[in-house]
Amino acid sequence: MKEKPSLTPEFSQPQAPEGSGSIPRETLLLIEKARKRLHRMASNGMSWHAGSSISVFNILATLLTHWVPEGAARGIDRRIVLSKGHASIALYALLAEMNLIEEPEKSFAKPGSPIQPHPEAGKVPGIPVSTGSLGQGLSVANGMAFAARLDGVERQVAVILGDGELDEGQVWEAAATTVSLGLSNVIAIIDKNGFQNTGETSKVKKKEPLSERWRGFGWHVIELDTPSIESLARALAAAELIDKPVAIIVDTSRELRKH
Repeated sequence: MKEKPSLTPEFSQPQAPEGSGSIPRETLLLIEKARKRLHRMASNGMSWHAGSSISVFNILATLLTHWVPEGAARGIDRRIVLSKGHASIALYALLAEMNLIEEPEKSFAKPGSPIQPHPEAGKVPGIPVSTGSLGQGLSVANGMAFAARLDGVERQVAVILGDGELDEGQVWEAAATTVSLGLSNVIAIIDKNGFQNTGETSKVKKKEPLSERWRGFGWHVIELDTPSIESLARALAAAELIDKPVAIIVDTSRELRKH
């Protein structure tokens, strides 16, 4: 029998804890300030993969402002791997509003600047690994998750993948490895915006039925038809209760069409 897919706002088993989608007002205000900053950056010469940053923004915002600090308060080492590293201006807008970097608008892509088109580990706060070469992020996340098991550390790793990135064979090798190693502390979040560098993802290479592909590799799948902060927070809370790797497929195409 096939596993019943989970739909937003309702999830199949298990349910997210009550209140898990509640985000403090001050956090939501910070996110909206960062969103406006992102649009200013994209309009003022920092148009580097702006569409990809717009579609992924809510995913990154939920992880950085809610998921990571909520885990830290419980003693859980939560890490984010931005496998689609070209969506960097969304990251920089959020980090700037969180007062973790200063005025990325002035230093973006400048020689010697830590604020480069692809984020670099050791130079950008909250970035455990440099990314940009598509397809590698899930493999890195597996390594972090498996190392935590060996070290006896409670760690959860969320890796953000673009839907175009799923053309890379390494993603699916890594997906099989996640399940083979029983890494239930890995969450793959797919930014399904419908576009990649050379056109519409459906026309470049067939990807559907995407949810069934992930299930075929042994993952539990949560599908969100909206990238709202609250629904993402609930999905992440539900993922923590599932004893297998979880893929959260987020339809962000509407966000992209808005702009």
